[in-house]
Amino acid sequence: MSFRPSLWMTVFAIPALLALLYLGTWQIMRMHWKEALIENFTSRATAEAIAPPVTEQADDFQYQRLMVKGVWMHHAEVQLIGRTFEGTAGYHVVTPMRLDDGRILLINRGWVAQDYRRPESRPSTLDAGEVTVEAILRLQRQKGYFVPDNNPEQEDWFTLDIGDITRHHDLGDQVITSYSADALRQPGAYVLPIGAAVEINIPNDHWQYALTWYGIALGLIGVYLSWHVQAGRLRFRAKKD
Repeated sequence: MSFRPSLWMTVFAIPALLALLYLGTWQIMRMHWKEALIENFTSRATAEAIAPPVTEQADDFQYQRLMVKGVWMHHAEVQLIGRTFEGTAGYHVVTPMRLDDGRILLINRGWVAQDYRRPESRPSTLDAGEVTVEAILRLQRQKGYFVPDNNPEQEDWFTLDIGDITRHHDLGDQVITSYSADALRQPGAYVLPIGAAVEINIPNDHWQYALTWYGIALGLIGVYLSWHVQAGRLRFRAKKD
């Protein structure tokens, strides 16, 4: 075999190849990290329910199953716009709950259709007195870049922003600001609001991404060798007897 590598082609190809291999390997590492994360979150969501943790501990309890006891504060309910359930547009009902210890936790109680947006249209959801709710802890999330800001005066709520809801309804300084909760759907027939199922929707497509980067790396090697063959810089000679 005779091989005379082109200087400029090689100077370009080697760093590009190393970068592609690095990106593929990084995706493999991310895949393993994500698998461990999903396993951890799934175990929390299906574990025995605990009482709402103190605010300082919230970061350690993402997706933790909760047992929440308290009284609904129906006067401070808001409805999140643009939520769907099984293909039907509607709203998510978010209601503060005053817990037994005096703290206030915002709970996404679940989905209702357009006709049931207003509380007076669903009197069965306006429980009085103490209730017990199983829920999943959700850390306060950042608003998406393209999501509109909440407009409380017009009752247009696009995100569950704890600060916005607290200020609009003057809930005071007892509100838990680092997390909210999603009420869980109970077995059997659907009851409004339709709560969340125990599903951890964390995409894990890193294996496909890794194959893509490795595939591009192989393609680069193929182009590099093909160019040298066509340029007469790479020749394969048969062994002489």
